[in-house]
Amino acid sequence: MPPGSRTPVLSAVSDEHSSRPTNVMVPGSRPARVLLVDDVPSNLFALEAILEPLGAHLVSVRSGDEALKALLLDEYACVLMDVQMPGLDGLETARLVRARERTKHLPILFITALSRETAYITRGYEYGAVDYLLKPVDPDILRAKVSVFVELYQRGEQLRQQALELAERRRVEEELQRATELEQQIVGIVGHDIRSPLAAILTTASLQLARDTMPDGQRKAFERVARAGERIQRIVDQLLDFTRARLGGGIPVVPGAGDLNELCCKVTDELRAAQPDRTVLCEFTRESLPGTWDLDRLAQALANLLDNALKYSPTDTPVRIRTSEQGADTVHVEVHNSGAPIPTHLRDTLFQPFRRGVDTDRRESLGLGLYIAHSIVQAHGGTLRVESTHESGTTFFLCLPRQALGSGRHLSACAKVAPSESLIA
Repeated sequence: MPPGSRTPVLSAVSDEHSSRPTNVMVPGSRPARVLLVDDVPSNLFALEAILEPLGAHLVSVRSGDEALKALLLDEYACVLMDVQMPGLDGLETARLVRARERTKHLPILFITALSRETAYITRGYEYGAVDYLLKPVDPDILRAKVSVFVELYQRGEQLRQQALELAERRRVEEELQRATELEQQIVGIVGHDIRSPLAAILTTASLQLARDTMPDGQRKAFERVARAGERIQRIVDQLLDFTRARLGGGIPVVPGAGDLNELCCKVTDELRAAQPDRTVLCEFTRESLPGTWDLDRLAQALANLLDNALKYSPTDTPVRIRTSEQGADTVHVEVHNSGAPIPTHLRDTLFQPFRRGVDTDRRESLGLGLYIAHSIVQAHGGTLRVESTHESGTTFFLCLPRQALGSGRHLSACAKVAPSESLIA
């Protein structure tokens, strides 16, 4: 049949008076593609005008061959195909589309003015049609049918995207699991393969230094060995504590009765012996502060805070540690130094691991001291915060529950007394 005698695709129903469906695009999805196949340009133009309100990406081609090429390049929500086309007609094109694995389930809607005989329509369904529209086509009906396939396609795309995201999350979780296993292996290596020979080195150095008669050169050499070994021991201990905190959700503590003032005196005496050129002062508002804490862990936290204060303050200024009582439930410890204030850009990450301050030559520091101190305080159910200004220097405030660990009541009591303008870890 010559093209000029073809039945137009539009019906006599005026599109201006028809109720157009709203845009069926699923939020967050890209426009679905709809392939229009007809050898008559005016019919393609009419189809585009009808389907434009759907918001889909309309691709128009004028032959079955062009349709097959288009389907190789992109994915489509559905195909509107004219049956009567020269060369490769709509039925044969549909058969070839169905023969390809990628497009075998692609919805195809035939548009034709041919006979309504049942045998012909059945043949069209056998070739892959999901629907059969006879010309002249009602615009509302056509839009409604296509909108269903567009929405189904977009929902399918969403499901595929969610499946990809789920697969990516699983991949990340597997990588995190492998990283956790690696950290556990590192704990074993550091805990056994390094500490055992390190203990032998430190023991040998100590035995040699205990000898009464030793040339000065040898004594200085063994003193260097002992200092280096002790520095390595501190680094190993910090790495072990860091890994335990990461893997176990916090540093484990074993509570026991003790006096906080006695603990502060013990820690400061050790620091004075290690750094005799520095002044560390203890100030107690009460003669004793008994409580239930893990004294070894708490000594480690206080030593880290005092070491930090010594590191970032002038050598001719003292470092002060002060204890006080806050009611019956909590005790406070303040560690103060007169050094330069902590830079503002460092304060948000002050208690994070591997963060070191500026203006220090102590490269043996891993930047774990404040992180470990904070983790120990948290394990006791307490809080650790800092105030740092030009006028008053830098003070770390430690609040601890007095008789219990990890209690929400004691944690709230510590948090309640923290000034709102202070940095709270």
